[in-house]
Amino acid sequence: MRISQEFLDDLRERVSLSSVIGRFVSWDRRKSQPGKGDLWACCPFHEEKTPSFHVDDRKGFYHCFGCHQSGDHVRFLMDHQGLAFLDAVRVLCDDAGMTMPEASPAQEYREAARQRQRGALDAAAAVYQKALWGPSGRATREYAASRQLTDDTLRKFEFGLAPPMRAFLVRQLASEGVSEREMEHVGLVLRGDGGELRDRFRGRLMVPIHDGRGRMVGFGGRTLDGREPKYLNSPETALFDKSALLFNAHRARGAAHRQNRLFVVEGYLDAIALDQAGIETVVASLGTALTEHQIKLAWQLADEPILCFDGDKAGRAAAARALDRIVPLLTPGKSFQLLTLPEGKDPDDVVREGGAAAFEALAARAVPLVDAIFAHESEGDLSTPERLAALEVRLYALAMSIPDKRVGTLYRSAFRDRLFALSRASGAPARAAKGQKGPRRTDPPLRQPGAADGEQIELERLVLGLLIRHPVLAERLGERLSGLTFRNAAHQALAGMILETYAELLCDEPAPLLAAMPDRARMCLGEVWGDPADITGPRLVKRFPLLDLAPDLAFVQRCAELFLMKLELREQTAELSGTPPRHASANEVDEERLRSLYGAVETHRHAILELERSVDDDAALLRRRKSGGHTERPSDKLL
Repeated sequence: MRISQEFLDDLRERVSLSSVIGRFVSWDRRKSQPGKGDLWACCPFHEEKTPSFHVDDRKGFYHCFGCHQSGDHVRFLMDHQGLAFLDAVRVLCDDAGMTMPEASPAQEYREAARQRQRGALDAAAAVYQKALWGPSGRATREYAASRQLTDDTLRKFEFGLAPPMRAFLVRQLASEGVSEREMEHVGLVLRGDGGELRDRFRGRLMVPIHDGRGRMVGFGGRTLDGREPKYLNSPETALFDKSALLFNAHRARGAAHRQNRLFVVEGYLDAIALDQAGIETVVASLGTALTEHQIKLAWQLADEPILCFDGDKAGRAAAARALDRIVPLLTPGKSFQLLTLPEGKDPDDVVREGGAAAFEALAARAVPLVDAIFAHESEGDLSTPERLAALEVRLYALAMSIPDKRVGTLYRSAFRDRLFALSRASGAPARAAKGQKGPRRTDPPLRQPGAADGEQIELERLVLGLLIRHPVLAERLGERLSGLTFRNAAHQALAGMILETYAELLCDEPAPLLAAMPDRARMCLGEVWGDPADITGPRLVKRFPLLDLAPDLAFVQRCAELFLMKLELREQTAELSGTPPRHASANEVDEERLRSLYGAVETHRHAILELERSVDDDAALLRRRKSGGHTERPSDKLL
């Protein structure tokens, strides 16, 4: 069913965002200004002690500066409450006293069919549960107890029993009015050659499978009588697509958001065992190779989920397949960690033998994705230069497959550092001769920065000026700015004031930002921007004439990133130039650190050149458009 944008806009106007979110948070009285529709609270999506979750009632938008969750009324109900889109709209309609739009006949037919199918699954779950807790389920309950599954866990996860009879479920559901057609559509039964129906699941411990919103979509069954396969899931149906599901996601969502932690295991019994042990932030991939859809679902719950694979050959193969799927999807702030269990152990074994503490101890040894990839790719004999070169080619190709250029560049740098360490460990480069003092440098000397302090001051002023012209850049570049050491102490202070003021206002234009800046910033603002009352920023425009051509925000952001990268490169180069006096001994660790610094600086330098060429090309296009198509002079550069 499609909902028009006009209806959604009307709905948002009638229901304030703060009234929706206020049911789940306590507003910070000191920071909030309810009269202006400006409210702050501790984020409901992750644990924090100081409020960084902002709600703007005027714009109907929320944003957390800690975990970066953002959205509107509908998005909040979907992400925080796990509601489907239409269910979230219905909640808002009830609040607003509005009626849901009517669906088309075709939509109503499809929805009615889905409701009947879900009804068939619910009825089957009730039959299975009754069988488990009845007299005939005693042996199955004893089996579950032998696996240390408690009665509370069996009830929480709605376990059931499929008796070892050909048509047990068929008869039970038929007596409750469920049609054979619905039984077939949801994969509960099979039809024999003679046309008779028989149960798909027989002699199995049954576990219902839900989608991310808590609706039952299928079953998983663990054999009790040796019947193969050992684990059997429902077939693909209109409701059940196991490649697009994570088992237990609807239960783990809240805790995963609060802790920003998630474990992804292979089987649902592993997930259940961890949950019973007190580790609630766990989901399972239903025994399939991790899919692109499942990777993105995991990222909705935590920024760096921990993949937990069994310590056998199959587990290692599953890990390798997962790595191949994850790399092309990497973006800033979203990654995975990898936890490989001891040989022959799965999560269920670990918690049964040592409880949650044993699993947490192993989890503390999970490795970042970059290390997991390098370890996998570097398996085997690498004793010759040719094999090391082949490894370098593979790693470079992997880094290049990452769509986000910044992440890809950093992966290339990280791989280069690890390759150097590996080549030293394999004895490829000669070690320092006995008695040799100081680390030997085999790399060509870096070009020393030729810019004077004045040039760096100008770069700092450019970055700060662009931040004022487009305040949203404070959100996009704020973390990097906070970690940067400015040459001018007044610029350092101004950067902090800009970030703090933007966090309070969340404005899109320079005027409110300039008006709210404290008096102590006025002198520095005059140097960076010009008269604070002049919203054109005369000094900034004089320093950066391209702004007269009215470039869009995307271009300005790339320019700001370029200037930031140049400032960061100066910091790296300064660190490198100060390294030799601190590392005068022939220490292999020192030499490795030096080479790592060299690699990082060169990578950064190449990234700057690439971005500078791209920005210069776009700047030339801007100038040509301004001049009516005339060719620019060769000397016209970015600044």
